[in-house]
Amino acid sequence: MDVLTKEQRRKNMQAIKSKDTQIEVILGKALWGRGFRYNKNNNKIFGRPDFVFSKCKVAIFCDSEYFHGKEWETTKERIKTNQEFWHKKIEGNIRRDQEVNKRLTQEGWIVLRFWGEEIKKNIELCVLKVSKTLMEQKSVKYSELREKLKIESGKSKFNSDLANVTHYLQNKDNGVSHHFKPYALEYIEQLSLVTEGHNIQYELPIDWDVPFPPAKDPKFKFIDLFAGIGGFRLAFQNLGGKCVFTSEWNPFSQKTYEANFGEVPFGDITQIDENNIPNHDILLAGFPCQPFSIAGVSKKISLGRQHGFKDEAQGTLFFDIVRILEAKRPKTFMLENVKNLVSHDKGNTFRVIRGTLEEIGYSIHYQVLDGRYYVPQHRERIIVVGFDKNIFKGEEQFTFPAKPESNYKIKNIFESEIPEKYTLTDKLWNYLQCYAAKHKEKGNGFGFGLVDFEGVSRTISARYYKDGSEILIPQEGKNPRRLTPRECARLQGYPDNFKIPVSDNQAYRQFGNSVVTTMIQAVGENIVKVLLSDK
Repeated sequence: MDVLTKEQRRKNMQAIKSKDTQIEVILGKALWGRGFRYNKNNNKIFGRPDFVFSKCKVAIFCDSEYFHGKEWETTKERIKTNQEFWHKKIEGNIRRDQEVNKRLTQEGWIVLRFWGEEIKKNIELCVLKVSKTLMEQKSVKYSELREKLKIESGKSKFNSDLANVTHYLQNKDNGVSHHFKPYALEYIEQLSLVTEGHNIQYELPIDWDVPFPPAKDPKFKFIDLFAGIGGFRLAFQNLGGKCVFTSEWNPFSQKTYEANFGEVPFGDITQIDENNIPNHDILLAGFPCQPFSIAGVSKKISLGRQHGFKDEAQGTLFFDIVRILEAKRPKTFMLENVKNLVSHDKGNTFRVIRGTLEEIGYSIHYQVLDGRYYVPQHRERIIVVGFDKNIFKGEEQFTFPAKPESNYKIKNIFESEIPEKYTLTDKLWNYLQCYAAKHKEKGNGFGFGLVDFEGVSRTISARYYKDGSEILIPQEGKNPRRLTPRECARLQGYPDNFKIPVSDNQAYRQFGNSVVTTMIQAVGENIVKVLLSDK
């Protein structure tokens, strides 16, 4: 029963503030103190928001739990007096809030609502949410920055300055930006990307309009060494990870990497101080395979050059991985190389690799996997996975993925329209046939490979740009053809939105050197399960 007269209720309601409430004052002071300038209770905007940032079209409301019906279906039963009046009043407020939200959203506004207890108990989180929202609304597209950084023109040299800038921009909010910030800010100021004295984190929030933007709420951090064009990164970003450092020395691969991920890799890993690399959970590396591959070893022997660890240019790069593992102690790592790594130098090479990794405190798992279970390509690679014994005590529940059902067919990666330039010339086709016939007479297996449309291809290699002989596509009534670069990308598991900004020859080299990214992701999924179970 209602015990108040209409006059008493009118006076009580008038005493309730509709603006400058306690929670509004708290949030307003906090925002003002952080340098945010706003309008209060703007009558020209539908719903009269408590705080308005007109340029960014952000409207903020501070809502009392009682009057705006927080968890209404539960709390409405707690009202014992004047129930009919208050239910009608509060449900009217709820409908009004919903109407305001809908209309402002239709008009292009971002609407933020904070409950009173949120503001009183977690004011810093409220301010952070407002800050992030404003930054997103003020964001600069990465494509626009590429022009200012002179990346878009294609004339820039990918150097440590650009690597520091892009690494800084990608890592501003995850605790590792200090590794890149001093060099990045200096370079940004040189290019006049911000005015002197302004906070770059506020001036340069980035809208990552690249095919594969960084994760917003990552589950773990990883680094990408000998990164190539990003096959490892693509796989582990798909698993919820955030890349905090990248190294790749080849400028053409750097170009492809940046076009897809918005980050310029650092260069020669041998010249990088391990202490300048951020802490991370997972180290990923597909270190150069030429010193250990069958083809690479044969070529080096024929040229009178050393191979394996004795190859001074590439054979010792494994030990750069080791020094980084020792300095940064990631919880786990994943390495990839050719199948021949296991048998190279009668097994001595792999014994050194395994022994070294175990000696620095990692338990080791390894297995040769075939890409044919993930793409229509026979491609055997050894995968080495390690877990820090200090953390997992050698008891990690890790297994390599079981072989999935394989029904991949090479014909399913073909493009519908193929330019004539990919068809072999008469001269090249005659040469390949004569070359194959000559080696057949000698009992060798060297020669071209015409694919079976219903089967899988041979292994694509970095030499594919020369003649395409290992994977040729039969064509009715004319010479066979090479794969197109896009078909090579599909053969390695890359999605069709992966950009190919380089020449055909460079693309063939890049995809021939790449990992099967879908196979890497399958292994990575099991690694991440172990990693997150520890967390």
